[in-house]
Amino acid sequence: MLTQYAERYVLRTESDGCYLCVNDANQSIKSIDSPDNAWTFHTHDGAVTHALWIGEVHGETPDVVKI
Repeated sequence: MLTQYAERYVLRTESDGCYLCVNDANQSIKSIDSPDNAWTFHTHDGAVTHALWIGEVHGETPDVVKI
């Protein structure tokens, strides 16, 4: 999980503890067990903004987790 960026954040649902990623087939949001392939954000602000948007649409705001 090494990256050239100083920070890396992912989104995790509180209800099932899974991480969120974008489905390649239809660009929908799906849950996965590992943060390795999760949707990655390089700023905390970007991750929080997307978490709030997802919460508005899906009814559950995911947690922002620093990796």
